[in-house]
Amino acid sequence: MLNATIRKTLKHTVAATTGLLILASGPTQAEVTMETLLDRIQIEDMLVRYYYDLAQGNAHEMSEFFTEDALLDVDGTIANGREAIEALYNPSGEKREKPATPRPQNHMLLTNPVIDINGNTAEAHVVWTGIKNNGVGEEPSLYEQGREDTAMVKVNGKWLISKRYISSDSGTPDRFDATYEPRGNMLAE
Repeated sequence: MLNATIRKTLKHTVAATTGLLILASGPTQAEVTMETLLDRIQIEDMLVRYYYDLAQGNAHEMSEFFTEDALLDVDGTIANGREAIEALYNPSGEKREKPATPRPQNHMLLTNPVIDINGNTAEAHVVWTGIKNNGVGEEPSLYEQGREDTAMVKVNGKWLISKRYISSDSGTPDRFDATYEPRGNMLAE
């Protein structure tokens, strides 16, 4: 009879192997290797960090997630290159001070990720949902939702965005009204 430690180890090994087999069995899934799994984790971490930094008031640093010649398209408003991307995220060019009074906590949920890795390039497609929290005891509310289609390249071991198309499906900020048009996956076009 196997002792409890060996049974537990076998159980975890079988579960991990089963998970890898399920990942590898998808109809269009590329070969799953330890490297592609690590790349996927790094990409997901980068996408989450992007919104975390933005929520922390670090808009002046957002261009660091992009390649030097990157394209950022937010509902048809286009920025080419890091300097233009930084200006899009931080039009005043100044580091914002923390407000004196607490403001609502906003969070961005990234869901339904589809990440395809091909060597040192990748595409990620996610649904994003903005949630506003006015305070403890109050119900949260959704304030915007849309999709992102992002092309990335691995540079010196770090994933960077080369093209990002942010497409709102609801709650589009007024500053994008002039350029907004409904659209699908811009990387597929």
